[in-house]
Amino acid sequence: MSVQALLLGLVAPMEDHLAKLDGDTGGADAAGAAFGRARGVIETVQGDHRTAANALLGGWWGERAGAYTDRLGTLNGALDGLATTAATAQQVAAEAVGLITQAGTRIDVLIQGFIDEAGPIVQAALVAQQGGAPGPVLDATAQLQAIASGYVEQSAAELERVRVGLAGLVGRLNVPEVALDGVGAPLGTDATPAPTTSAGTTPTAVAGDGAGSGGSGSAGSDGGGSGGSGDTATKPHLPVAIPPQPGGGVDVTLPDGSTVAAPDEIAAQAVRNALSNLGVPYVWGGTTPGEALDCSGLTMTAYADAGLEIPRHSAAQAIGAAVPSAAELLPGDLVVWDGHVAMYIGNGQIVEAGDPVQVGELRTTNSGMPFLGFYRPTG
Repeated sequence: MSVQALLLGLVAPMEDHLAKLDGDTGGADAAGAAFGRARGVIETVQGDHRTAANALLGGWWGERAGAYTDRLGTLNGALDGLATTAATAQQVAAEAVGLITQAGTRIDVLIQGFIDEAGPIVQAALVAQQGGAPGPVLDATAQLQAIASGYVEQSAAELERVRVGLAGLVGRLNVPEVALDGVGAPLGTDATPAPTTSAGTTPTAVAGDGAGSGGSGSAGSDGGGSGGSGDTATKPHLPVAIPPQPGGGVDVTLPDGSTVAAPDEIAAQAVRNALSNLGVPYVWGGTTPGEALDCSGLTMTAYADAGLEIPRHSAAQAIGAAVPSAAELLPGDLVVWDGHVAMYIGNGQIVEAGDPVQVGELRTTNSGMPFLGFYRPTG
């Protein structure tokens, strides 16, 4: 056997490993770019949809508006899932190309390394053979086979690393189920339902600002209901909240370390739940504590986790009992606009889903939205 044939035979397994990595990585790059564009399109659709939905919901609240809002949340969640999937697919494609390219480079290095190490051994054996001694050639052949075996093991390990890595990447491509059944079903016979409240009371027009501490606000609009603007709105006639009896409050510790007394355990727990979401990003239509919340999503989930179900969208959360003035507010009371809602936590402060969820000073103005008043859901 010639020296060249010997070396080619020893290198052949590594060349075979390298050949198994051949493929259209350019196609994978193109696929990744396509997923990136798809994600951009989905996010654009989301933004346009939110703008259109806010315009439609301006001044509309009640049972049908609540149902419509629930469907908006479902659709928005589905679009979020699709956008996340597209982003993951783009990242997976890029990582797969990198994994294959790096392995090919390493196997190329292994092949060249074997050739560089084998060269001096072959040269020495040939010189000895010219002197008429066959032994060195046989010894060199055995030595080269042993050396090549080590390089082949490393080459096979690179191939296995790619196989395991690609299997892991495929496992990340979990397409979420998108349940959109009923999202396009009719809401009812009335295209523009008359304003109602969850308590079934008759609304009354009120001025755009109310009693209490003033100031301007610009918290995020309500992804769960009306986002209207103007100087008037409607508010329900509700019983006036009964002042708590002495010693009947439930203590709540605020972020600054001070202690305030809520009217009952449900209101106290609702305040604690709301404050536990400080720093959570504002997401229109968001109802996931700890991850994504809009204004009414924050107050609704805070009360739901405390054991009291309240309506989804902001204006409809004007329920329970009316609190006549800011001086009579207690922790857990809601500050309600036609398009936004916040929770009073005591000491002249509110917690609300701005961007992110945050504590601020009590106010009755918010980006020109009509102010509905103060309400105690547990009253």
